Amino acid sequence: MEFLVFSVFKYAGGHKLDLSSIPIIDTHSHAFLPEKEEEDFRIYFNLGLYPPPTEIAKNTLVERKIIHDLRKILGLPIDADQQDIVECRNKIYRSDPKEYVKKLMGSYNIEKIIIDQGFPNEYYTGYGVDLQYFADLFTTEVFSSYRMDVSLNKILEDPDSTFEKAVQILDEDFNYNIKTQKAVAVKTLIAYQTGLEIKRTTKGEAAAGFNRFKKNPNEADEKIIRDYFFAVFLKKCIEMDFPMQVHTGYGSPPLLNLLKSNPILLQGILSDKDYKEAKVILVHSGYPYSKEAGFMTSVFPNCYVDVSVIPYYGIGYKKALMDLFELAPFNRILFATDGASIPETYWFGYANGIKTLEEVLVELSDAGWLTKAEIFEFAEMILNKNAKEVFVF
Repeated sequence: MEFLVFSVFKYAGGHKLDLSSIPIIDTHSHAFLPEKEEEDFRIYFNLGLYPPPTEIAKNTLVERKIIHDLRKILGLPIDADQQDIVECRNKIYRSDPKEYVKKLMGSYNIEKIIIDQGFPNEYYTGYGVDLQYFADLFTTEVFSSYRMDVSLNKILEDPDSTFEKAVQILDEDFNYNIKTQKAVAVKTLIAYQTGLEIKRTTKGEAAAGFNRFKKNPNEADEKIIRDYFFAVFLKKCIEMDFPMQVHTGYGSPPLLNLLKSNPILLQGILSDKDYKEAKVILVHSGYPYSKEAGFMTSVFPNCYVDVSVIPYYGIGYKKALMDLFELAPFNRILFATDGASIPETYWFGYANGIKTLEEVLVELSDAGWLTKAEIFEFAEMILNKNAKEVFVF
């Protein structure tokens, strides 16, 4: 065994970990349609609700790194400027999207991708993406995650909805997406709407709050409603031994109040005797609250965290990993990219994600925290094995 593990190291004044043999399971991403790329692709490396102009986007650290690496992949000379690289990329991608995706992803062994079908979605963007089309584009297996907020938002906006009708529709939507459509997770963005400090709410309190909200929409009653249905879905997930993905940390301002998206706020509901068995995944490593996310996974036995911060924060990914590794058990960490809108978000998620994971694990080994055997074992957990323990594929 020790000999096999040593075979993944290359020595050159130290050692380098090579994780290319481990198949990747990307546990949280978003599908896209090439024809829907209507803006300069560089602006998509930004989480703002209102995309920045290209002049701002092209001067970030992440964007410069992406442009430099794209130049090499596209085979352009070292003196090619940004515009040359962008134009070459656009020409290839628009003429043959599948071939371009293959060029980007060719060196990465992507076993499975889980797609949050809440975005893009007819409700938010006016269109969705057929998962079989996306599976063919990436030449891999694709699975879906059901975003419960889409169903609840429609109910709250319907002037004729009632609480009884809401209970029925949400139950039907859950069963359809999980049992018929074979989604492998439930996803919620409650952090965006009323925050992660979920309060225990009775059915009677929720019904009364729903009736008040329909007459006079207000934040207090909306929180009662969303907290109640969050708990309802969490209970369903427990009964089915099913994971719930919860958005934590950074998101799209001004919709998200970052102060309400700290994963530590979930400790109240997860400490409740009726919900402590819930299999909850803290999405985006809670960044910038990664220490708190790691702490949550260490004290709640069924709490997991994914590391989908890679395409947007660049060098911040190393900090997120180090913060998680302080307390998070390695068998509670999942790999994910949060790829969306364009293929480069996926590609950079894999490229920067794998490279940084290698660097961090080797650094921990060099410092005496882990053996060489352990760092490969833990990498395999994060990139592949943990996902197979959490999701039923």
